[in-house]
Amino acid sequence: MRENDLKKYEKPLVSNPLPNSKNNESLMSFAHFKAYTDRLYQIDKAFDDAQPNRLNRHRHLEPDSAEFLASLVISKQAKNILEIGTSTGYSTLWLGYALAQINRANTADSATLTSIDIDEWRLLTARNHLRTLQFDHNITLQQVDAKDFLRQSTAHFDVIFLDAERRFYGDYVADFKRLLTFGDMLIVDNVISHADEVTAFLSAFEQDNNYLCSTLSIGAGLFLAIKQSKD
Repeated sequence: MRENDLKKYEKPLVSNPLPNSKNNESLMSFAHFKAYTDRLYQIDKAFDDAQPNRLNRHRHLEPDSAEFLASLVISKQAKNILEIGTSTGYSTLWLGYALAQINRANTADSATLTSIDIDEWRLLTARNHLRTLQFDHNITLQQVDAKDFLRQSTAHFDVIFLDAERRFYGDYVADFKRLLTFGDMLIVDNVISHADEVTAFLSAFEQDNNYLCSTLSIGAGLFLAIKQSKD
């Protein structure tokens, strides 16, 4: 079934030609980008609606959450972003759009995104989307278990976006707190729609005075934890 499903991604989801872009110096219009991502969201939502097993669903964040996520990344001028839960690349495209805007504005072309997922097929699909929109520059997709990646990581991420299997979130707390430094931001999706599944995880940050936390009624609910101390 996945092989057949992949066929719908073999051609661009919208027909407008993309401009030539080298190192993201020339970006397609926001309207074109939005049309592409809207179509991707619709296709994957239809796919999800037909899947009785939730683990087979692509489960993207809501479009308004995706746009808000990109806005946060741009306003922060993030330099090193980590996404946990690539899926087929919907949120990755929005992060890639933000990344391209940051690099174009700063001319340094140094902001990067690492997106991880355990599913090889989903990563392949996400890579196809990134290449189609010419967002594969400065973006690394990695097939790895999030727990293993975090425990081995010594990198500094100023934004971490988490949208993965919620039953494992508790395993990530210690490493998130180790990796986040002053001013860094953790963003988590589905905190209202699945509040009962993330209560303990959110409390680990809400009850820690080192973090300034907010829950926003956007999409399925976004949680923000910002490191407010240097300790």
